Amino acid sequence: MAENADYTPAPQYQGHNFASAHKAFDVNAGRGYTQAIENRTDASKFVPDRISTTSSRPWFIRCDVSGSMGGWPNPIVAKWPYLAHEVQTEYLGKDAELSIGAHCDVADRFPLQIIDFAKADDMLAATKKLMFTSGGTGSDHYCEAHGVVALYDLRNAHTPNAIEKPPYVLITDEMPHPTVSRDDAKSIAKVGFEEHTLKTAEIFEELMERFSVYVILKPYDDGDAANDTLKGITKTVFDRWVGIVGIERIAILPDPNRVVDVIFGILAKETGKIAYFRDELEARQLPDKDGKAKVDTVYRSLKTIHLLPSAKKGTNPAAGHSKTTGLGSGKKTKSLLD
Repeated sequence: MAENADYTPAPQYQGHNFASAHKAFDVNAGRGYTQAIENRTDASKFVPDRISTTSSRPWFIRCDVSGSMGGWPNPIVAKWPYLAHEVQTEYLGKDAELSIGAHCDVADRFPLQIIDFAKADDMLAATKKLMFTSGGTGSDHYCEAHGVVALYDLRNAHTPNAIEKPPYVLITDEMPHPTVSRDDAKSIAKVGFEEHTLKTAEIFEELMERFSVYVILKPYDDGDAANDTLKGITKTVFDRWVGIVGIERIAILPDPNRVVDVIFGILAKETGKIAYFRDELEARQLPDKDGKAKVDTVYRSLKTIHLLPSAKKGTNPAAGHSKTTGLGSGKKTKSLLD
């Protein structure tokens, strides 16, 4: 299933132009935010009380849409027909249903947006409801409302017929706040609890018992992941995520145009189809003049993820408790990007 370069439709997609779809979503998402403010829309309107599916193969994408993320959701929407085809025919099957969500920070005007599960034909239209936000107005530096998002999905996302732990892909360039307050949980995630706060690490630990969680991490600043070495804010953010989900579940990705490829790589790990993934990726990208660079970017991003045992080889990569320790100490560590 070839893509014929990034933004040129393959014969199967005549009439769907990737570049036009990318631009249209950018305009629509920005317009939606402006209209929501002008109409004084209640932020809770973008968060269903619950989402549910009877699908046997549900999965999740949760994307940070704050200002520093730029247009990272755009390639996912622009390449949706291609993404949907591969998910349904190669990775998860015809019964696959996806929930897409977008978030920024707890003090932002619209901190959370959740779209209920839908099959491929319905999800493309549903994604047009997403908005870009300016974002990033919380009390902690370089943090977003990831804990609130995780808490929402833990308590309000229902997948009773899932035959395996649903893949859960979180895309961001920042780390979670250390805790989730009772007020934020109630007002944003529509979850109540008695404690004053919950620890985000404990929320994610429970989330990983239900879902197979991965983080696609955009470097915060240009050059933070240069020369195979993490530094600056990105190193701090990365170390925080390592302590929460484990190094084996983090893909460092500097190029938003490769995010769909990395999602395929995650699904390939989940379904034991890494060999197919590599063959398909190379067949699609290597003919381009910069194809080798594209492929190398994807493989480097997925290096630690693809070190996990495959689900189809008798082990469960979704358990989420394999964590590399000591990476938050500030001591120099071996490059993760070799």
